[in-house]
Amino acid sequence: MVDGPRGAQHEGVTTATPPAARTVRVLVVDDHPALRAGLKGLLRNEPDIECVGALDGTAGLLASVRDLRPDVVVLDYALGADDGLTACFRVKQQSHRPAVVLYSAYVEDVFTVPAAIAQADATVSKSAPIDDLLSAIHAAAAGTVPRPALDPERIQAASARLLAEDLPIATMLLAGTAIADIADTLDATAADVRHRALRIIGRLQGSRTADGPEADVAAGYAGGGQTPSEGTGRRRRGLSMAAS
Repeated sequence: MVDGPRGAQHEGVTTATPPAARTVRVLVVDDHPALRAGLKGLLRNEPDIECVGALDGTAGLLASVRDLRPDVVVLDYALGADDGLTACFRVKQQSHRPAVVLYSAYVEDVFTVPAAIAQADATVSKSAPIDDLLSAIHAAAAGTVPRPALDPERIQAASARLLAEDLPIATMLLAGTAIADIADTLDATAADVRHRALRIIGRLQGSRTADGPEADVAAGYAGGGQTPSEGTGRRRRGLSMAAS
């Protein structure tokens, strides 16, 4: 018998025990009580996932991120009066920056540009198999979610909704540039860049309508991407945003 590291021991051979899989800490944010409870129950039954909490909205979200230190936040996009994209961006600015998986009933191509600007790590449709959500959680926690391919036409439509002075920031956010690096490039403060990024996210969503925020995002991209109030505004330069 040969003594060695922990693991199965046989005469002349020691087999190391594989390291245990890392447990992923997940915080759920969804305003639908049944779905929120269902997600909590599902995640708590997963051996390598720990559901550290569940919220019904953005109130207390940043404090929960700070105190519970989740690896991943599963964040509903449509949170009643709250705004999931803005919440996503704010979460990604914290000193502890968890991955964010946007969980929405409406995940279409039109959703990719504002989600990328909000720095979401992944988006999953609520109509998708639950295994898709679990896979996204693990990939987001590991940092292995590939950057989505952005449709140039969607980027063009998004740019038409933005102020000309915000286009450089939108360009760099789409490229995955860090806020501090954007601030250095533009000789601005990080606080100013964050403020303008939130303005960009707001303009991409437009006014919040009774049909819901997803419908409003889609409406904003139809027919050229301008709202009536923007049609007579400042002429914008040609699109400078490019998919990376």
